[in-house]
Amino acid sequence: MNALGDFYKLLAARLLNIKDENDTSIIKHIDFWNQQFNEDWKAPFNFPAVFLEFKTIPFQSTGKHRQLGQMYFDLHIASSTKAKSQYSQQFTDRFLSHLQLNDLIHYWLAGWSGEFFGSVSRTNFAHDHYYSDVVEHIQSFKCTITDTTAIKSYTKVEGDLLIVNL
Repeated sequence: MNALGDFYKLLAARLLNIKDENDTSIIKHIDFWNQQFNEDWKAPFNFPAVFLEFKTIPFQSTGKHRQLGQMYFDLHIASSTKAKSQYSQQFTDRFLSHLQLNDLIHYWLAGWSGEFFGSVSRTNFAHDHYYSDVVEHIQSFKCTITDTTAIKSYTKVEGDLLIVNL
């Protein structure tokens, strides 16, 4: 088991299951956070997009090569909008869809848990106040995670050579 990699895959699958009335995934792109919105970023992606950023995870050993950690992570939730936000404008509902997306993600993750991680809870929401073609909000979450990556079958060979049986 790779705790962080497995968590990423499960999170991506869960977020891709947020579907519209046509049974189409609402989220079009999921990736790790890598400062995608800085001026040097050139790789294209579709919107809405969600980027996972793991924060520092303090771990405690629980014995027999297991560790229990308090995992904090941010989701950078990006939407493309060309509509106006002024209330009297006709496109207000279309503009506000980025806020609904944040609510949907919170709904789908609140209380979610798995085999190696405990109940997910939201800890913070950072609202994007610089509306442009891309609106990026950041939702912060936490959960406990059990890491058993140190429990593997190893074969020791002479010297410093170690063979890992995965």
